[in-house]
Amino acid sequence: MTIITKLCKILFKQNCLLCKQLSDELVCDYCFSDMSSHLHFTKDVVELDQEYDYYYLSNYSPEIKFLLQKFKFNKDLLIVPVFEKLFDKWWADFANENLASVDAIAVVPSHRLRYLYRGFNQAEVIAQIIAAKLSIATTFTDYKRVRYTKPQSKSSKSQRAEQISGVFELTKPIAAKHLIVFDDVLTTGSTLKEFIEIITAGSEIEKISVVTLVRAG
Repeated sequence: MTIITKLCKILFKQNCLLCKQLSDELVCDYCFSDMSSHLHFTKDVVELDQEYDYYYLSNYSPEIKFLLQKFKFNKDLLIVPVFEKLFDKWWADFANENLASVDAIAVVPSHRLRYLYRGFNQAEVIAQIIAAKLSIATTFTDYKRVRYTKPQSKSSKSQRAEQISGVFELTKPIAAKHLIVFDDVLTTGSTLKEFIEIITAGSEIEKISVVTLVRAG
């Protein structure tokens, strides 16, 4: 290694976002290893309009919460590779055996006003990466959010169910043998319940599995 190369490695080191120690990566190896040790390697069931197989990568730990909020609310797309790396490990160590038949992915859509404000739908960004990795179809243009609602996190469970009613619209029937419905966080499930009810009406979907980055509720 030349002196110039050594100097460049020193000068361009950054601090890990989580532990603040010098790191070659946005999240250092130690912190990533710690997050990886808490990946969720179990198939669960979530009750929405009916029971669905449910998979999530992690609980809502302080580290995951910090990264997700930085991604969503600070519009920091540099966080995406961290979640991508976690997904790769989760998929290789567990999910590939359980979701091998998946051939399409859907994402809870953002309203156009929120999309204009944030510039992206955080769940769609990650779902697009998943689709490319698994060579499966995306369905993002087959439905839309037709009514704006305030952030669900600020409402009670009963308020969420009422506010989300009539929010989504299917624009094109979806054909899939095994569809992943993906979102970043699952709390009460009211949004996912309404979304799945809308996209399944008139579509030909043999099986649905729900996948989220984290489970908060």
